[in-house]
Amino acid sequence: MGCPTAPPAHTKPGPPADHGPTPVATMHPIEAPNDNFRLLIRQASALCVLVHSLYIALFVWARVDALAWLNVASVLTHCVAFWLSRTDRHVRAASLVLIAEITVHAIAATVVIGWEAGFHYLMLPVVPVAMLSSSEHRMTKNAIALCLSAIYLGLDGWSDNNPPQYLLDDTVLDLLRYQNIVTLLLAFIVLSRGYYDVVTQAQAALAKEASTDPLTGAVNRRRLMDMGRSEMAKQQHGEPHLALLLCDLDHFKRINDTHGHRAGDLVLQDFYRRALGVTRSTDTICRWGGEEFLILLPDTPTAGARDLAERLHQAVVTTPFRVGSGKVLHVTVTIGVATVRAGEDLLDAVHRADAALYQGKQQGRNQVVLGQAPTGQDARRERARSPAMRQD
Repeated sequence: MGCPTAPPAHTKPGPPADHGPTPVATMHPIEAPNDNFRLLIRQASALCVLVHSLYIALFVWARVDALAWLNVASVLTHCVAFWLSRTDRHVRAASLVLIAEITVHAIAATVVIGWEAGFHYLMLPVVPVAMLSSSEHRMTKNAIALCLSAIYLGLDGWSDNNPPQYLLDDTVLDLLRYQNIVTLLLAFIVLSRGYYDVVTQAQAALAKEASTDPLTGAVNRRRLMDMGRSEMAKQQHGEPHLALLLCDLDHFKRINDTHGHRAGDLVLQDFYRRALGVTRSTDTICRWGGEEFLILLPDTPTAGARDLAERLHQAVVTTPFRVGSGKVLHVTVTIGVATVRAGEDLLDAVHRADAALYQGKQQGRNQVVLGQAPTGQDARRERARSPAMRQD
């Protein structure tokens, strides 16, 4: 069943996968930070521009020119915050501008027209905004939150003992208070949505980390088994068309011993990249363990799986692997192919692919071998043999 050098004989069974960028050649790739907080600042700044524009109209109507001009300055300040938050580079400055403007505006408006106008409400959402900041140290965020709380309580105490500088009509005060209450509710809606996005993306990042090999970016064994069982459940009412390729890089231990583990890591990453180039978007590549990769091929009959295995084999053996400093290595791979049969478990097919891989190793490596269903004592022996026990 061995085919050491046979070229691919069939067309590709589907378009190449768009799996995103290949992981960089590091042991622990660092993910770029998300911009949830930046978007939150932009949304808050846009909301403030709208609200302060309404304040301008209201204070012009009430003939309180000083506060009308104060709100003009507030609109310009929030436009600056909105502009600063267009990139992650200036998001810290944008958040500080936003927090400072809201705090100063709330203090000024409360001193000028009194506590009953409700401008102090605007300070309440500022505390969670400060705590959600991704650019401040925890101690700094705690200090900002404590300062804002102290200012709010101090403003309340000051208002009890000092009358406002402008005595507005009750109708105007009611309009201002209700507008500030609505603004407070809108601010909490924006904050709640931002917090939900932060939590959701954090959960997704944790789930990805728990199901992904950090070196190559391939899924890990647990994730592959879950996906395989899910595919089998979809096909439980008919003849399954689910295939497996178990790939083992030949003499990989020799690469590590001769050229170092760094070179071995680069070979693993490059193999994953080449596997991405020949598989479809519906296929799943798993780092099964060490130098072994298991590829799950849904809706793929035996002939299609064999054809894809041959293309992957050619992709590996025809182009040398670069391992840094101009050094290249010629790497070969042995691939065992198996398809899931009706009534059997996914692990049964994995064991048959492993048996085919073992056969290819015994026959000299560097080939594709199609697995056969072992019976009787052979089947029990193959189930007992673990890939980790196989010698390179």
